[in-house]
Amino acid sequence: MITSPEALRGPPGPTPTSPPPETPPGPVAWVVRATRRRWRIGSRLVSANWQMALGYRGMLLVDSFRAMLNPLVLVLAWLSVTRQAGGEFSDGDYLLYYLALPVVTKVSECWTVFTLSEEIRTGTLNRHLLKPLHPLWFHVAEHLTQKILQLLHLVPVVATLAWAVGPRLPALDLSWPRLVVMGAALALATILRFTMTTTIAMTGFWIERVENLNLVLNAAIFALMGGMVVPLETLPSWMRWVTDFLPYRYTLSFPLEILRGRITPGQAAGGFGVGAMWCLAWFVVGQRLWRRGLLAYTAHGG
Repeated sequence: MITSPEALRGPPGPTPTSPPPETPPGPVAWVVRATRRRWRIGSRLVSANWQMALGYRGMLLVDSFRAMLNPLVLVLAWLSVTRQAGGEFSDGDYLLYYLALPVVTKVSECWTVFTLSEEIRTGTLNRHLLKPLHPLWFHVAEHLTQKILQLLHLVPVVATLAWAVGPRLPALDLSWPRLVVMGAALALATILRFTMTTTIAMTGFWIERVENLNLVLNAAIFALMGGMVVPLETLPSWMRWVTDFLPYRYTLSFPLEILRGRITPGQAAGGFGVGAMWCLAWFVVGQRLWRRGLLAYTAHGG
């Protein structure tokens, strides 16, 4: 008896069914997934920059003492002037102002005008353009790690000096609402200084030496109009109107005014509004400069 191949195979089994098509993730799931991905990338960037910054711990300690020299010279000069001529600021006001000045300066400091312009000039920006992340995020991670280490070295020096002159300092309101507003002012100063300095750095697509432009727009004017050389509250009223309009006040003097408690809630709200307006303006200008400059950069072969 001859058996057919069909009989040997037996009855047919169940027909395999294809898996159901995957439904695309919803907008919430997509946002969560993108946020997690960026968080992983950002944490790795911060970790890498942290390891590099740890190699310069000795230099950071020297830099913390250097950051105190200029305010100490200025406070001694202004104390001698006020003793002779009198003024609204007492000795304790000047001491508090110039003790907090280095900390606020370090928090809001930005150096992309040197690093980003150097990358554009030398062509090393190419390696950042090939990575799946905007090149500016590498500078953000670098600033974050270095500022944390700088503050870890600077704050103990400032705290020691504050303890030494403690009886002469004015009383401060360190309630939670005041600290929250102070933190928001520091965040505003940091964002504004970063957008302003980075926008100036983007002119490096067309200008070979951006440092000269930065010396005028972001150093000399900033020292006077930002409150580095002299507290803005001691300036004449007509000059205060100019400083209230320009962005420099909100990168340095504004947080110090909130710390001292010499500003009303209405004035603080107006300051946050003007500072946010300048952040938006610099961001829009910087975005346009980046897009046009990138075309010019790639057109010349990098």
